Amino acid sequence: MRFDVDGRIPLAEGREAQVFRLRDGSVLKLMRSPDAMARVEREAAAMQIISEHGHRAPAVHGVVDIDGRPGLVTEYIEGADLFAKLGAHPWKILYAGSVMATTHAAMHECRAPERLPDLHDELRRRITAATLLSEGQAEAVLDLLGRLPRGDRLCHGDFHLGNLLGDWDTPAVIDWGDAARGDPLADVARTELLHRLGEPPPGTSRFLRTLIPIGRGILADRYVSTYRRCRGIDETRLGSWKLVRAAARLAEGIESEERSLLGYLRERLPADVE
Repeated sequence: MRFDVDGRIPLAEGREAQVFRLRDGSVLKLMRSPDAMARVEREAAAMQIISEHGHRAPAVHGVVDIDGRPGLVTEYIEGADLFAKLGAHPWKILYAGSVMATTHAAMHECRAPERLPDLHDELRRRITAATLLSEGQAEAVLDLLGRLPRGDRLCHGDFHLGNLLGDWDTPAVIDWGDAARGDPLADVARTELLHRLGEPPPGTSRFLRTLIPIGRGILADRYVSTYRRCRGIDETRLGSWKLVRAAARLAEGIESEERSLLGYLRERLPADVE
């Protein structure tokens, strides 16, 4: 399918992609890297699956290549993301945590298709590539990963308020480039860590950056407690997944997070791990 990409209007941009509105009203997510076609196809597959299961995600219109850069054309979802909405209505922080959890828990009822990558394999590659980890830390975390279940649920891989778009009651889940097949608690661990330790994306307003240190713990606590009521949580397993996820996050090269992630690992790994 061909799309008219001339005269596209910029909507947003992040570390990996730029987002545009096209003349026909659809949205183009154009990756920065020319090597990201597999990621785009993975995102399209996950969005199709989640929609087939009755959950809200933008409809996929097609995959494109523009000047050597892969992109995904999808339905336009009206409204801001919930991170921006929370900035405008900070008194909704507990509600935001609950919405995030119920949306995530419903998504985890979906069995992932075999064609999506195995989350264990993804995390093993990332941990191995995380050069800031000492040899002992990497070995300890990889050993822990090997003892955790693989699972067969649809995992988003980067689930946070900024990737929930539209209405508070029924937000659409976007940005499925890290979707994989795995244990839902691995996905929960990533989300909790992002909200407790993660840095806000580029373009975040000064006002929101001021609120984050105050509200991040409240938001994360409500998210976890609500998810626990929806699907139950094995606390020991969640703790193990958070260690694995913290180590894997270091491979993403976000310098502003490195100190907090390394500190998190040092506090929780055995004292003799170097």
